[in-house]
Amino acid sequence: MVAVMDPRDTQRLIGDLAREGTIASVDLANGTCRVQIADELTTGDIPWLCSRVGNTRVWSPPSVGEQVLVLAPEADTERAIVVGSLSSDASPHPANDGSTLIEFEDGARILYNPESHTLNAVMPDGGKALIEAPGGIRLVGPVKIEGDIDLQGKMTATDDVVADGKSLKSHKHTNVQAGGAVSGPPQ
Repeated sequence: MVAVMDPRDTQRLIGDLAREGTIASVDLANGTCRVQIADELTTGDIPWLCSRVGNTRVWSPPSVGEQVLVLAPEADTERAIVVGSLSSDASPHPANDGSTLIEFEDGARILYNPESHTLNAVMPDGGKALIEAPGGIRLVGPVKIEGDIDLQGKMTATDDVVADGKSLKSHKHTNVQAGGAVSGPPQ
């Protein structure tokens, strides 16, 4: 005798394959989390989907309270995986345009806006940035620096250096005298 599955059971199983939930805890060392799917159901430790973990790797763990989608093959939460985040009233989208934005919990932001062709990296108060490039760094285009510069090493200019309107190459000194006298200030 062939058992016939009740259509209501089939519908329930299909409905349990993918469910919304909220991150209840995160185990960073093991790369797993627990998800509260309903008042009466919290998953065991399950992995979250990573965008890349081969030769290129991306680490971006979910946070407690984040609304997510859980995929559970054959409705088995022991084999479940968090496949993505969902925006909510508590955690809305950080932008509403065509830009790509990464916003961190401390307020740091990395944004690229393809309409204005602008890349912004903004740190919160007290934030620091470090770029290590043993092969060198090359900036192409006009560069504007606001703030003090502490240079450790040699600075070479192929053109002129101008400080407070005075050209290093073409300024003139006043009160120039031959011999060991000291000239006046540059003009």
